[in-house]
Amino acid sequence: MTIEAQLLRLQDIENIKELRYRYAYGANIIDGQSGDLKAFAALFADDGIFDVGMGVATGPAEIEAMMKGLTTQWKCAMHYMLNPVIELDGDRASGKVSGLFAFVSAENPAPIWLSNIYSDTYVRTSQGWRFQSVHIQTTFADPAFFAGYADKLQS
Repeated sequence: MTIEAQLLRLQDIENIKELRYRYAYGANIIDGQSGDLKAFAALFADDGIFDVGMGVATGPAEIEAMMKGLTTQWKCAMHYMLNPVIELDGDRASGKVSGLFAFVSAENPAPIWLSNIYSDTYVRTSQGWRFQSVHIQTTFADPAFFAGYADKLQS
C-alpha cells in the first residue's frame, strides 16, 4: 500500500469517527434542550436507516421527526461513544462502536445508565461520509430508561 493510500485510509477512519462523535453531540440533551436535530439527521445518507429499537426511520426528514419524539422526557442525556472498530471497503465502510449513556429526568436527578453496541454502515457521499444505517444492541439498561420509552419500544 502506498503512503498516499495509507493516509487516505487513516483520514477516512478519522472522518467516520468524527461522524459518530457528531451523532453523539446531536443526540445530547442539555438543560432540557435537544441538540441540533436537523444537523443530526443530515449525518445520514438520503436513504439512510435509523433503527434504535423505537421504530425505524429512513432518510433525514424521517430521522429528524423521530428524534423530536425521542428527546422530550429528559432534562439531560449524554452520549459517549467508545472503542470504534471501522472496516473500510472503498466508498463504503462498516463499524461497531460501544455507547455509554447517562439520562436525567426533571423528577429524578440521579443518572439512569444505558449501554449499547452500535452496528453501523457508512457511505462516502459528495458531502463526505454519512451513515447508511445505524442499528443497536442494548447490552444493559436501568429499568427506568425503558419506562421512559414504554410507548416507543419495539418488542
